[in-house]
Amino acid sequence: MRLLPALLIAAAAAAPALADPAPFDLAGPALRVSVTHGTDTLPIAEVPQLAEGDRIAVATDFPPDQAAHYVLVAAFLRGTTNPPPDEWFFHADSWTRKGRAGLFLTVPAGAQQVVLFLAPATGGDFPTLRNAVRGKPGAFVRAAQELAQAALDRARLDAYLREVRRIVPGDPNRLERVTPLLARSLQIKVNPDCFTKMPELQAACLQQNQDSLVLNDGHSNALTDTVGSTADLALQFSYTPQGGLGYYSPYIAAIRDVIGILSSIHTAKYQYFPAIGMPDGDRLRMVLNAAPSFHNPKSVLVTALPVVGPVRVPPLRAVDAASALCAADPRPLLPLSGAPLLYATGYAHDLVLRATLPGGTTVDLPATPDVASGGLRVDLAGRLPAGAGPVEATLHGRWGFQPFDGPVVTLRPFRADAWTAADGADAGTLALTGGTAACVAGVTLRADEGGDAQALKWAVAGPQAITVTLPATTAAKRPALTLSVAGPPGTAPQVVRRAGPPPPPRFGASLLARAVDRPADAAPVRVLLDGDDDVPASATVTLSLKAATPARFTGRELVEVAAGDGAPVALTPGHGLRLADAQVALASFTPAALLGTSAYGPMRVRVVRDGAAGDWIPVGTLVRLPVLHGLQCATEASAACELSGDALFLLTAVAATPGFEHPATVPEGFPGTVLAVPHPGDKGLYVRLHDDPAAVARIGG
Repeated sequence: MRLLPALLIAAAAAAPALADPAPFDLAGPALRVSVTHGTDTLPIAEVPQLAEGDRIAVATDFPPDQAAHYVLVAAFLRGTTNPPPDEWFFHADSWTRKGRAGLFLTVPAGAQQVVLFLAPATGGDFPTLRNAVRGKPGAFVRAAQELAQAALDRARLDAYLREVRRIVPGDPNRLERVTPLLARSLQIKVNPDCFTKMPELQAACLQQNQDSLVLNDGHSNALTDTVGSTADLALQFSYTPQGGLGYYSPYIAAIRDVIGILSSIHTAKYQYFPAIGMPDGDRLRMVLNAAPSFHNPKSVLVTALPVVGPVRVPPLRAVDAASALCAADPRPLLPLSGAPLLYATGYAHDLVLRATLPGGTTVDLPATPDVASGGLRVDLAGRLPAGAGPVEATLHGRWGFQPFDGPVVTLRPFRADAWTAADGADAGTLALTGGTAACVAGVTLRADEGGDAQALKWAVAGPQAITVTLPATTAAKRPALTLSVAGPPGTAPQVVRRAGPPPPPRFGASLLARAVDRPADAAPVRVLLDGDDDVPASATVTLSLKAATPARFTGRELVEVAAGDGAPVALTPGHGLRLADAQVALASFTPAALLGTSAYGPMRVRVVRDGAAGDWIPVGTLVRLPVLHGLQCATEASAACELSGDALFLLTAVAATPGFEHPATVPEGFPGTVLAVPHPGDKGLYVRLHDDPAAVARIGG
């Protein structure tokens, strides 16, 4: 019991140094490892756990010019309080011809873990290592467990970083799109604030504080948990508040543990360095957090193989409980969750969807993990008979040496031009039914009145139904819509239209009376209009409008006024519009002020209520008149006169007779202020107006 206080004191003293352990980013040596279970042999990258009787081949993988001599040592462990027997230790001198062949081990009954050592060759190296393990088996049991856990967590972190660092030209929004899927697939913590930065800065932001990104994963914990409650209490120090509980991810906790454990058992001859083993095929690459030393105390690299225990197949779950795949898509995605190691390691292999065809025959469809998409890509190209109806398929594969079955999915045929639209449960959604939901690749909106296409959010609502979320402004107006539903690759999008609401009834009205009040002309020469149709732009116009039964004025109406090709301008209650009663409304305005000084031509009004416009009612022809300053004539009747004024281009002809014999024609767009005109007749001069060429007006004194 004296050892416990001493270890706790030593660990407490080392706590500040362990608060921020150096990252494991230093490449170390590599080993070649394969495992044979029964008659099957797999590389170490595909072996999640070992079993009693498994045969393990381990050899060093040094470069040809390797100068330092290393002893490869393997030890089987069987518990924190049960030192392993001498016959559970094996070694090979890697620099010798025999030693280069490596070690050939068989997992003995009762073994729980396998620890590998690479120790610089020195006298008594193998007995020293064996005595260290037998003297403190609990330390090496815990170290092996934490190294195995760290390797699994590090595999998830590396898979995440590979995708974050991957550059895809022409896709600046890729990270914002795929990172939530990476977080779900790998159980990684993502900082959402990174997406408020410019696209070129997002990748660097997402890689900050790398060691704290890995979240707890129950399945990978289960693969390494062999110590249980019998662990030496001294080795639990890092789980106390003083050891950093609550401040570090499981990955950091494992690293802190193993560094503290191995540093507590160094001797004058050896110090023990943790090495995270990262498998790639049959190659086990060691990753170190510090450079090893060849001076006393020499550095012994320590790594662990998978634990010995019952096979734990991951709890693979389809993200959608009613998963279906599009049979027309050559590489559809089956979204899966619940097993980050599916995406981060090679433990799952030989994955297929086994489809049962009509008649009972089966076909295996290869499946490959796609971490950036959060699921398995299934190879369907040319593997299913054309025209087949819905087909059930089950995921099969091997987890290490263990066969397993996964979720059941349905492969559904593509139905072209089958979608129809109906309003959703609320105004903000639109329900599409009739097509194959699994075959929808995207939905875009284009309003009937035009505008750019807009990508919409959508969700599967059933095998033949999806729910589309509409923009808030579109949902509020409920206009007619045109949707484009994209299908599997190689198929044309389907155009789906929703009709707008029926128009409200038009407000029927008629012109009851019209009054035109022309202000007194300040100019010395007046233009006299012939008849009541022409309305001077400067006049005040008052219209009495009568509602046609059963229409009634309620105060919600407005009156629109327009002239020629100009846009209508509205009169509203209190601003040019007032009600006499429920049947009669009066509209009053000055055309030049309301419509602008360039407005002319046929003038009309209409009543609008609740967005529904009534028929146009003609109210005369709007004409603009020149401002005439004077008419100067010689005494001889045959001599021409001079007409002076502003805006003379508003006249087209001037004559002495109403029949316009021998008129003076005004050039189009005449900019001058003096015009030569005939000598007036008995009733003065007659003019034709630019704004109403059919009408005849007269110039009076």
